[in-house]
Amino acid sequence: MEHQETKFSFVYNEVKQRILNGQVLPGNSLPSSRMLCDQYHVSRYTVNRVFDALKKDGLIEIQPRLAPVVLDGEKMPGSEHILRDILKKREGLVQIYRTWTLILPPLLVFATQNCSLEMMPHYKQAMRVSRIGVAAGGWRAFSAFDRDVLKIGGSPLLCDLYSTFELYHDLTFFTEQCPCFYDFFPRGSVPFAGVIMDIMKDTDPVVKHGRLTALYQRLTSSIECTLKHLAETAPDCPPPSEAAFSWRPLRGKDYFYMRIISDLNQKIGSGEYPRRTYLPHEKALAGQYGVSVSTVRKALAELEQRGFVKTLNGKGTVVIEPDSSRVSQVIFSSRRTEEAMRYLQALQLLVLIIHPAALSAAPLFTAKELDELDGKFAMPDSICIVEIVEAILKHIELEPLRIVLAETFRLTEWGYYIAYYTDRRQALEDLNGRVAASVQYLRAGDAASFADSIADCYRHVLKRAKVYMLENYNFYKAASVRIPENTERFAPPGQRRRRGDKQETAPYMAVKPYKGRFAESKYDGKAGCILPFNL
Repeated sequence: MEHQETKFSFVYNEVKQRILNGQVLPGNSLPSSRMLCDQYHVSRYTVNRVFDALKKDGLIEIQPRLAPVVLDGEKMPGSEHILRDILKKREGLVQIYRTWTLILPPLLVFATQNCSLEMMPHYKQAMRVSRIGVAAGGWRAFSAFDRDVLKIGGSPLLCDLYSTFELYHDLTFFTEQCPCFYDFFPRGSVPFAGVIMDIMKDTDPVVKHGRLTALYQRLTSSIECTLKHLAETAPDCPPPSEAAFSWRPLRGKDYFYMRIISDLNQKIGSGEYPRRTYLPHEKALAGQYGVSVSTVRKALAELEQRGFVKTLNGKGTVVIEPDSSRVSQVIFSSRRTEEAMRYLQALQLLVLIIHPAALSAAPLFTAKELDELDGKFAMPDSICIVEIVEAILKHIELEPLRIVLAETFRLTEWGYYIAYYTDRRQALEDLNGRVAASVQYLRAGDAASFADSIADCYRHVLKRAKVYMLENYNFYKAASVRIPENTERFAPPGQRRRRGDKQETAPYMAVKPYKGRFAESKYDGKAGCILPFNL
């Protein structure tokens, strides 16, 4: 079990980073303590400790009955310190921007199709900047606008992911503190802020996806060139170090025992712990996860409450067939509503990001690995989609992309019963057949069809879970969760390929050049657009 941050350190580091990277300008107020409590699911005591620590650092000023105010920057780290920090994490920054290029276009396309842009809270501010051009701080209006779109047109989970990337992209440094950035970043004759809004307003999802992808590719290229130039010209350039990227959608709730529940539930669902077999003893589990026996007991009690295991005195904990009536009482109690919505939102996010993840991982699968997957699929209690996602995670080279996919995948553990156990024989056999077919695309060297197929599998899981919640549990909030359309709609116009006897659209995401049996497929980027600041 990996080391877990304390609630205090997590909130402190995140708020401090937002101040240092310029998301909160000097003279502006931080969110109130109540807002931070709600955002991070922590107590007022923890937030006050964070404020005291930031004041001690010389970053904020605290006045009675007022929100803390960010100081004017005199005590902020100097430019040399900032430059050295940027150069240290230059390799990680490149990975962050490459990941963002892959996943942000489908997120924005999906969200903008489901909301009215004119009704967004920060629409007027973004339009004002688009008319007059981006001055200092102008990109923040677009960033707030994007968060509005992702939250209202998508889900709070999509918005949270976007906000996390804002913590790590250091866009303020490049746009406001690094003049040489504009040697590689073409401003163009037309205000690029206006072009951004034009793209967001485009009603054609195919065109919008292509233009957004082209913009982010150009921004990433500009960032890479800038970092290379700085590394070559800066005196005493530090060697690159691992840049930590972290996304914690369960901030404030990510307890040790929840990690244990997630892991055990996945192992039960995948057949590693089949029905009528006993889990390892409590002491063995405590040693395996690096926690106390009491924490293990708490996790096992939660699993028993869900109806997946039963603890027998003197014998241990045995895996059982879930009882539908018992599970329904637990899943849809009042305190579980938030968890149920988060589960559906995680499935929604998986549909959107699994395609680029699978496409990038596909060339790295070996024939031996595919044979091993076939063997796991043949196990009687196997949930093939769990196995294939875990295999994809092993082959993702972009660390931020791997983290995002892993955390999203972990959020889906909560609904294993709904997705894989209800009407198990028919539903699971159908899903397993779909996943097994996707592996055959890998054997044939068709990475695009593999990615399409896996995305369709999770689209199928989301549709089924949503219907099941509505019809069997009368969980009407599920109706608000939108199902992303087939990713093949986002293919650039004119790129078509044959698969069987059916004319289908070609893949829409660019993959890393690969000299092998997997052909590269990429968008040509002929959009003629100017780069945005709100990335």
